[in-house]
Amino acid sequence: MTEHGSFYRKITYLVLIAVLLFPLSQLGAPRTRKGGEGGKLAQMRTEHNLGQSNIGEIDPTSAAMRMATLGARGIAVSWLWNKAIEYKKKEDWTNFRATLSQLAKLQPYFISFWRYQSWNLTYNVSVELDDVRDRFHYVKRGIEFLKEGTLYNRDSPYLLAELGWFIGNKIGKADEHVEYRRMFKLDDDFHNKFFNGNPPPREKRDNWLVAGTQYDLAISAVDDKKKSLGQKNPTTFYNRPGMAQINYSEAIEKEGTFGDKAQEAWRIAEKLWHKYGNLELTSSRGFKIRLAGLERLEKEAQQIKDELNSIQPDLREKIESERLANLSTAQREILEKPLEKLDSEQMEFYYSTKNNLEVTWQDLASRIAEDTPSNSALVRKLASRLSKLTERIRLTNSNRDVANYAYWEDRCQFEQTEAALKGRALAYHGRKTFKEKADLIGSRRMYEESFKLWAEVIEDYPIILADSTAGADIMDYIDQYSSILEQLDKSLADADIDASFPLWNFLEISDSNRKYTEAIMAHHNRSGKKPETAEQPLTE
Repeated sequence: MTEHGSFYRKITYLVLIAVLLFPLSQLGAPRTRKGGEGGKLAQMRTEHNLGQSNIGEIDPTSAAMRMATLGARGIAVSWLWNKAIEYKKKEDWTNFRATLSQLAKLQPYFISFWRYQSWNLTYNVSVELDDVRDRFHYVKRGIEFLKEGTLYNRDSPYLLAELGWFIGNKIGKADEHVEYRRMFKLDDDFHNKFFNGNPPPREKRDNWLVAGTQYDLAISAVDDKKKSLGQKNPTTFYNRPGMAQINYSEAIEKEGTFGDKAQEAWRIAEKLWHKYGNLELTSSRGFKIRLAGLERLEKEAQQIKDELNSIQPDLREKIESERLANLSTAQREILEKPLEKLDSEQMEFYYSTKNNLEVTWQDLASRIAEDTPSNSALVRKLASRLSKLTERIRLTNSNRDVANYAYWEDRCQFEQTEAALKGRALAYHGRKTFKEKADLIGSRRMYEESFKLWAEVIEDYPIILADSTAGADIMDYIDQYSSILEQLDKSLADADIDASFPLWNFLEISDSNRKYTEAIMAHHNRSGKKPETAEQPLTE
């Protein structure tokens, strides 16, 4: 009986196994080379972008790969990392690159691995080589390696944004950026591979424009596919498409493209910057802010302040008088002393007393509620709203400063003006005339015409007077002009040059290296103007 029972159980198990093979095959069948979708799990992997490898390639996440490492993946990873470091020290770039490929198979989901080793190839390895073509080769290898990482980690905003950064900043701002930008545009093989056989036309292959497409993909991953930004700052994450277009506009002008094409590039940059400014960004306090909404917030806050003041117009002065009357003799003496005569302890006491005298809007609202109870509910509501607005304004201002929002907004506008476009074109051709034709007189004339136009731009957009990219460009023009004057045995300090030079105010503020101190002093002596210290305008 026992033997028969054991036999029947075995038969039952075999039948159950046979029956279960069918649903298991439907669930786990792999995709085929001929386009078969495979089983349910394979279809779900495809639907959710979880199948990283192409058919016939090794899938780093597969069971076969785990079995091949016999459970020793961690040991293999540590060993390969050490080998990569060793090859880098020995400058054995071929084996270094091969080791990274092996590591990629073992750590496909390790975001930091892709970022770190791509940076190694693009930034660290490339600079070790002498020939610019060899350096560019490793810049490309780093970009391609990072691109490979996006295939394993689809829609990763980190990797997509990093890819845009490498293509934009490494190619566009390296010391070899002139050669890199040219080679990047002409590299058909790279673009064919990067864009999966559908490369853009050459006029669209500018590295800054390609970087912009990667930033757009990174933003789409967050906004449309709900990927997490993690620890990234939304303020500096969402401004990248606009900054890429701004950098593109700058780059083509430095390469000699002006007129309608440059104006259109800046128009697109302004459009992207305004789009960025109107985005709802999550602040560090958790609520939404718009960088372009500062004026509206300030206007609303001022309306509330005016309403509070209108309830008891002289109340603020009354409270200040009461607080002054309550000061001790020692406090009064400290307040009456000149600041330069106070020691550190007295200075601390001085500012503490000043803070106690200050009447805040919350103080004002509390006093109104106390004096006129009928207005209590209204003023508390207004004070609460004002407090929230003040915090929102503070955070908006803080994030605008992080993005340098106001400057780039003005920059996109004034670069489209005819004066700025012609001013840049004249300065560019003035330098070219000097270098290629050694025509000192013609070059000098072009620079002087350029300065007249830049004086108009600065008058309309005084933000250029602050430390800015445009200001640095104008200083470069002045340096080049000064060099030409030297070869003509002249200088900015000469009376005839002084009389026609329209950028004295700009030069005085921007000459941080004190290169033109003598010329500025000579100008002040002739004009009778009292010189200002360089620190004054910069601090303001």
